[in-house]
Amino acid sequence: MKKQLITADVALVKKAAINKSMRYNRLAQAIGLAAVVASPLAFSQADETASGGFDFRAEPPHWYIGGNYGRTAEGVDNGEVANTIIGGGLTSIDEDETDRGYKLFVGYQFNQYFALEAGYADLGDFKYEVARAPGAGTLTADTNYKGFNFDAVGTLPITPRLSAFARVGAFHYETEQNFVGTQSLAANLSRDDKDTGYKFGAGLEYSFTERLSARIEAERYRIEDMVGDNGSVNLYSVGLVYRFGDRPAPPPPKVVEPVVAQQEYCSKLDIQFEINRSEIPRSESERLNAAGEFLKKYPDTKAVINGYTDNVGSDQSNIALSQRRADSVLQYLVGQQIDASRISTVARGEADPVATNETDAGKRENRRINTTIDCVKDVAGLSLPETRITVAALVEFDANSTKVNEQYHADLEKAANYLRDNPNVTAHVEGHAADLTSTEKAQQISERRAANVVDYLVEKFGIDRSRLTAEGFGKTRRVAYNTTEEGKQQNRRVNIVLSYPR
Repeated sequence: MKKQLITADVALVKKAAINKSMRYNRLAQAIGLAAVVASPLAFSQADETASGGFDFRAEPPHWYIGGNYGRTAEGVDNGEVANTIIGGGLTSIDEDETDRGYKLFVGYQFNQYFALEAGYADLGDFKYEVARAPGAGTLTADTNYKGFNFDAVGTLPITPRLSAFARVGAFHYETEQNFVGTQSLAANLSRDDKDTGYKFGAGLEYSFTERLSARIEAERYRIEDMVGDNGSVNLYSVGLVYRFGDRPAPPPPKVVEPVVAQQEYCSKLDIQFEINRSEIPRSESERLNAAGEFLKKYPDTKAVINGYTDNVGSDQSNIALSQRRADSVLQYLVGQQIDASRISTVARGEADPVATNETDAGKRENRRINTTIDCVKDVAGLSLPETRITVAALVEFDANSTKVNEQYHADLEKAANYLRDNPNVTAHVEGHAADLTSTEKAQQISERRAANVVDYLVEKFGIDRSRLTAEGFGKTRRVAYNTTEEGKQQNRRVNIVLSYPR
């Protein structure tokens, strides 16, 4: 109960404003208090999931019922209402603006974040007594509010057991108001009115079990007083909620597949060609075989073969030569049972050089194909098809000479040791010559050079002759142009090319 003398209508208005501000503060304080009270619960349940707890909001859509009981506080300018009834001159007011209230409700939880509620609320009785002058009589008022509400409720999970929620909705209510006066304020008035206002609120809910939980919340119900001004009734309450429905059967345990480490595997193929030729050099066969094995092992991969030339010759002839080079690689891979639809070829001619065309060495690097093969993911630690060594030794000769120079003894010894360590490997010795005047003479010299290297391996290192073959190519397969002494020297050579059993 509170009592205050009012000497003027202006003071009464000020008092009402102060009371209204205090009620808003109470609503905010109640919501804050609810959060403070529940915060230890939040921290205590922070590891609920890890400890095998449950989440009551994780149910399928379900119905629930509940009820709240608590304290109500009226927010109506009773002084203005009384002045209207007694015709002004109010000097004092004695108000009882609090009471007990309750609500009952039923709701449907659509998911863990949203629900709809309908219910009935009785917000209690509120009384006040006013006087106009000492001894002139009093006017006593008695007011109550009750009605039905429909709310949308939004939920914010905090832990598996604790959640915050907020609501907004409509309140269709009935107001019963009675006035009884004495002496000069003698009057017997009553008011029975129905109206609809809005309401809002917030609170916390804590679940004891999957079905039973408790709520603490603060709500504001907007109502209209007797003179048509907006007022409010606040309800600060605690309550219980009972949820229906059964939790679905837990899914069968997942079969956890072992995690297999993977890594990326890639393969590439770059081949250099002799001058003006598109045949695949014998020394490149093992690299082609390895690329073919990769394509067979991973049948979803594709390859693009780009053919190139140096800058000697016309653009048209170089495009045609680069296409033949790419096609020769394509045909080799098709011969290894690779589907031709997985391989495409592109003729680049002398475009995109990888080295300068001003030197023989640069031109040799530009006479090439490069092949882009898709990379794949596979189990870590696999061994890819091996690209084995194919050129065991390179021996160069003096002009018009077929004698093996002693300076290549160490290289030939390494080739011999490799052959001894790998008894299933054979060697093909290829002889070449520079641009001599006579094609016939160049052919004879190239054959003699190849034969002499075979004899050298047999006589010096004891390699079985049956594992060695010799072939001369004359001046047909140049690796450098004969325009310089250096280029001629590179063409006067023997290659020892290794062959592996398939």
